[in-house]
Amino acid sequence: MVVPAKGLAEHHEFPGLKAFGQIEATRETDGRTSSETRIFALSWLPSPDVLLATVRAHWAIENALHWQLDVSFREDAARNRKDNGPANIAVLRRRALDVVRRDTSKGSLSIKLKRAGWDDDFLLGILNRSSQLPET
Repeated sequence: MVVPAKGLAEHHEFPGLKAFGQIEATRETDGRTSSETRIFALSWLPSPDVLLATVRAHWAIENALHWQLDVSFREDAARNRKDNGPANIAVLRRRALDVVRRDTSKGSLSIKLKRAGWDDDFLLGILNRSSQLPET
């Protein structure tokens, strides 16, 4: 469901607020069904179908990215918690993932990451090839 937020942006000091969206999410895991209601404050007024497709696409990307970061970099086990350290290392991990994903040589992502850590020539090669590719 999507409902316009007529005038609420100014009244509640929420610049750009255009609508609210509600999605009823149901999932089944191990034979058990669970449901939750998700509410979104929106800066645009999509149709309910477009909102649902947007949320699904966002979570598909989020889940794939976080899974890959945890598997490849053991991000969930990281213990850096001080100052800007966590944000800085997160940027480096994501950039490393981007560079390795763009490499067209054979091998899995995990193997390429390991190889880049072991072999300076391979690392320089994927960095050079990545810098020469157009942005996607």
